[in-house]
Amino acid sequence: MPKCYYPWPTIDSPIANAFDDEEKDWYDNDYTFISQEGIKRCKSQVLSRVATYMNPTCDSIERMRPCARLMIYITLFDDYFGMTPAKELKAIADRIYEVMMGEDPRPDEIGILRQMAQARKEWIENGMPRFWIERVSINFYEFILYGMMEEIPFKQAETTIYPTLAHYLSFRKYSIGMWPYGDLIDPCTNFALPVHIYNHPVVQRCRELLSLIIVIQNDFASLKKEIEIEGESLNIIFILRNQYNLSYQEACLEAMRLHDAYGQELNDLHESLRFLDLGAFQEDTYNHIYHIKLQISGCANWYYSSGTNRYEPKGFIVPKYGREGDDIVIPHSIFVKK
Repeated sequence: MPKCYYPWPTIDSPIANAFDDEEKDWYDNDYTFISQEGIKRCKSQVLSRVATYMNPTCDSIERMRPCARLMIYITLFDDYFGMTPAKELKAIADRIYEVMMGEDPRPDEIGILRQMAQARKEWIENGMPRFWIERVSINFYEFILYGMMEEIPFKQAETTIYPTLAHYLSFRKYSIGMWPYGDLIDPCTNFALPVHIYNHPVVQRCRELLSLIIVIQNDFASLKKEIEIEGESLNIIFILRNQYNLSYQEACLEAMRLHDAYGQELNDLHESLRFLDLGAFQEDTYNHIYHIKLQISGCANWYYSSGTNRYEPKGFIVPKYGREGDDIVIPHSIFVKK
């Protein structure tokens, strides 16, 4: 499969494997809605390393811990609820926002909410301001609302249907989860971008490019697995083939061309920050965009070097509304009892 490369460094984390044992306890205590076979698959994916690989300059276990929690719960949320009908998914999104903003889950609610609440408490203990808590909560909410929910018509179609490339990128940049992933730069660097800096068009475009680049990076990483899935349409290679009548090779070349163009744009915007007047936050903003770039190369490093088996056959858990023939049964009586 084609691999992605970048004109900036790939840095190794000094605490890359720090949560390998701890995350197993999280699965055993708070992910009991997944079957034992599903838990076994999760543990072999080393998902906590996504946080450390993507934020490689952070050497603080305390600041990294809630980030590792998010990496796991956003990934498994997507895996498990990816086939959930839109109405039900909207109710789940509303409850997640409440918990991430401050409510504690009730004892009868699904354990993944306890991970979300604990991450929020740990971020606050580490000094993250309220505006940042609201930022990551909204971005998680939009990951569901504008990402996962927009994928449902394609995932639940009786016959294979493909979005156009423009439509795919419009929702996939949310469903890839990189808006909340990008928020983790702040606790990992121990500096929260002020609201007016975060909202600057150049910063927002850099965050969007983080998402778009990882969309293509992820589609290459998962291509070997997804090419064997009947009816799978949500991969840029398949979409390019369908829309432009390309061969696999041609589609891969075009996808990589787009990927590299986005990477160059991000590099150019990073350099252009020196022409902006960001006052006292000039250096902090430059450092933030630098860490966006490190997240991208770090994610690729995780795909290729971490030892994860996530993209091997039967690497995923089976979603709540899975296809017939799935070999893992995941009981799910309720998510919300309100």
